[in-house]
Amino acid sequence: MTPNTSITPLRRLQAALPYVVVLSVGFYLYFLADRFEFDQAGARIGPGAWPKLALGLMLITALWGVVSNFRSAGKLPERRDEHEEDEALIRPPEIYPYRVWIAVAATLGFLMLVPIFGFFLSTCLFSFVLMYLGQFRRPLPVTVLSVAIALAFLFLFMRVVYVALPAGIAPFNSISYTLMAAMGVR
Repeated sequence: MTPNTSITPLRRLQAALPYVVVLSVGFYLYFLADRFEFDQAGARIGPGAWPKLALGLMLITALWGVVSNFRSAGKLPERRDEHEEDEALIRPPEIYPYRVWIAVAATLGFLMLVPIFGFFLSTCLFSFVLMYLGQFRRPLPVTVLSVAIALAFLFLFMRVVYVALPAGIAPFNSISYTLMAAMGVR
């Protein structure tokens, strides 16, 4: 007698239920965020834009969960053979708790350096350190990615969210002011 290898419709519904609940709540909250009353000031976005963006991402994720749940309907997860399970027990993955503490120290260092170096330079350095801790050790790609991340955050905060960021002290503030001028921030 062979064991039942299919998943029952009730099990599929149980697995999809949390995603359906998130979808329902998300649609309701999106509806509420679309009804915020405010006075339009120029070309600025309204107060419902950020909640709607977050809710949109949440709805996409929940919809993905529902669809992927029903696409894999009837399939059980692949079983690992006993040799793989034994190997996983004998050689567990390496865990480096000291890296977590170094990342915490880097975050504190970032917070102390932002007023001195400014947001852009501090973010470049912070991103570089975190990628280096994550075993990404190729200097050119790490440097380019660090600058790209800092520029993306600078643009997001200054041009989209309209948050003033620390420029730093002289001579570092000249870099911040040059970038802000290039982005059209006054």
